[in-house]
Amino acid sequence: MRSLNRRRFLTSTAAAAGVPLLPDLGFLAPLSCAAAADTQIDPKEVRPTWSTQQLVKLIQSTPRDKCIPVFIEQLKAGLSYQDFLSALFLATIEHGDPHQVAGIYSAHRVSSEARTEERLLPLFWALDRLVGGFEDQAPRKLTAFTEGLPKAGEAAAVYQESMVKLDPQQAERAIVVLARTQGPRHAMSLLWEFGARRVNGTLGHHPIAAANTWRTLEALGWQHAEPVLRYLARYFAGDKADRTYEPNRERIRKTLPALPADWAVNEPNRGVTLEVYDLLRQGNTDATCDLFCTQLASGEAKAGAMWDAIHLVAADLLFRYKTGGSTIRGYLIHAVTSTNALRFGFDCTRDDRARLLLLLQGAGVLGDLFVETGHKEGQLRAMNLLDLKAAPDRITAAIADVFEMLPKQANVYPPDESNGQRAASDEACRISFAQLQASANILEFKRTARSLLCVKATDDPHDLKYPVAAFEDADLVSPHWRPYLVAASVHALHGTASADSSVLVKAREALRS
Repeated sequence: MRSLNRRRFLTSTAAAAGVPLLPDLGFLAPLSCAAAADTQIDPKEVRPTWSTQQLVKLIQSTPRDKCIPVFIEQLKAGLSYQDFLSALFLATIEHGDPHQVAGIYSAHRVSSEARTEERLLPLFWALDRLVGGFEDQAPRKLTAFTEGLPKAGEAAAVYQESMVKLDPQQAERAIVVLARTQGPRHAMSLLWEFGARRVNGTLGHHPIAAANTWRTLEALGWQHAEPVLRYLARYFAGDKADRTYEPNRERIRKTLPALPADWAVNEPNRGVTLEVYDLLRQGNTDATCDLFCTQLASGEAKAGAMWDAIHLVAADLLFRYKTGGSTIRGYLIHAVTSTNALRFGFDCTRDDRARLLLLLQGAGVLGDLFVETGHKEGQLRAMNLLDLKAAPDRITAAIADVFEMLPKQANVYPPDESNGQRAASDEACRISFAQLQASANILEFKRTARSLLCVKATDDPHDLKYPVAAFEDADLVSPHWRPYLVAASVHALHGTASADSSVLVKAREALRS
């Protein structure tokens, strides 16, 4: 560990930033204040306009090395935060990469919680990645449907049939009719069943796309929904189901009639959570799903206790994986982001059949994919996240020390595991757990991680998506489990050793030139 005296000196010299160990972002403050003074967007005030479509075209046609300076000039000329975000979102739908689509919500979420001078950096990050994507792949133009649409009274049946038969074109047409006749939220809610159909086989990208587009529409307004619905229906109708899908549908058929009215409430039960955690972290998927159904139907436990176990198992995977660095940040973090998305769907849909499916598929993706693969590849160390202890001798360290200890993170495969980097992450995890027993330190931890993320993020698409999901999960679980989830997150976060992001460098050069 570096000297605490050095840390305190650096903290005092960075007092203006409010967070220790950060580069000076004063050059961004005037622009950020003007363009992002209010990131709490009122969807009623957001409308698709000619200017938004022109911005989408500008994103598609600007070279990557020019995109940050070009949009800085747009912001100086009065481009609002919400129009910038809207253009980014609509452009990602035309591009079609699920990483790009899902990343817009994460960029907005980080921006909305960042310090004033940091607020535009996550959007610049999303812009830079998206423009790079358009250089590699031309946009997919959505043509207006003039024929071939099912009748309003038949659209629901056509939608179900097309999804079962894996017919993307017909699914796309049916979802448009459902949105126009029954409302976009209702149409979107119908996607959850099929967004959870293939979780393992897509590393969770189906439910992640559904969750993050829903969240973005909630921020920007549902007038943007039709191209989003078309994209999701086409995406979900193209893939077959996971192994767990049909067995879980059969479990639902038997269990649903016996469920008590309050089965889905977020009620903790420590004993049930520990039982599920122990079973699922061993990869016993089917036994876990059976246990869910038995305990929910009997009323012995509520869904909240099971979600606690799911989030703990996902965090435990990061904690005990042998190889760190980009192996965790590029692959294993999907254990967290996929189950976070399934939990979001569970919380926002009213269909008990879909809710139970989302819960069961959460166990499916952890057991069948991440735990099983970890065992096969010899990646799961003989460690248990719940064995962390709040040792008194570790309380002398501070949150800033944790982020100084973290190894350099880079978007490089295979990861660099030299110089004891995995051991450094392990020690940072243990120290942070001791600190995180105090709720004030949890807030400071997340604030510091978020600020470092704004200035250190690489072009890895998961750099923003992971911490948004991990910190949201920490807020959702029972308070007793919160320090475990936050401490485990250090294995995929940026510390002070990571290089300044290329986006920050480009923005600094553009504003100082």
